[in-house]
Amino acid sequence: MTCIVIDDERIAREGLSEFIKEFDFLENRGSFSNAHQAMEKLKSEAIDLIFLDIQMPFLNGLEFAKMITDKPSMIIFTTAYSEYALKGYKVNAVDYLLKPIFFEDFKASVFKAKKMYDLMFHQENTVKPLFFKENGVFFKVIPTQILYVKSMQNYVEIHLENHKRIIVHHTLKSILDQLPQEDFLQIHKSYIVNTKYITHIDGSTLYLNEISLPIARNRKEAILGIFLPR
Repeated sequence: MTCIVIDDERIAREGLSEFIKEFDFLENRGSFSNAHQAMEKLKSEAIDLIFLDIQMPFLNGLEFAKMITDKPSMIIFTTAYSEYALKGYKVNAVDYLLKPIFFEDFKASVFKAKKMYDLMFHQENTVKPLFFKENGVFFKVIPTQILYVKSMQNYVEIHLENHKRIIVHHTLKSILDQLPQEDFLQIHKSYIVNTKYITHIDGSTLYLNEISLPIARNRKEAILGIFLPR
């Protein structure tokens, strides 16, 4: 799991960073003295776990946590003030560690987060979500929500079942490599479709209900094979 530390006290940041080194499944991606610096990090990279102080200048940890509810990050609060505990849990924190933080307490919180992470992303028969960045913001996309993907030179449009469209800086091949091979098929040099949404085929045109997409001549046989009885 990738993680970061946010605390305005240098000694606290260094102490937590040393604790993190004891866990081979944790990868420390940075320590920050304030929440504004950390926000810039989250704009460019998805972080699994944040060790977050509450009482900080400019922007406190509770306010920061409320601002990143759209991010895929779990939060463990670290603070010297026990009165913040209830408020911490109200923003869905994994745990709350009271300073001074002892290693055994830190370990218990980390394994609690690891258990939640495994349930969310690595449980058997669970579809792992993908994260795509559009205009500096990360969006979580479940592959089953994708209708089709359209190439536009160095960008692709990801069309979702809720009619939302995400435009990301990727190649069509890089997207196809991330999608479950059993559900997605490239039908044209510019299109990938979720085969579960195909409703019918008419000549060289494939339909996802009212949406029509072209079929490349060299892909037609493979596509028809999905529908023909075996």
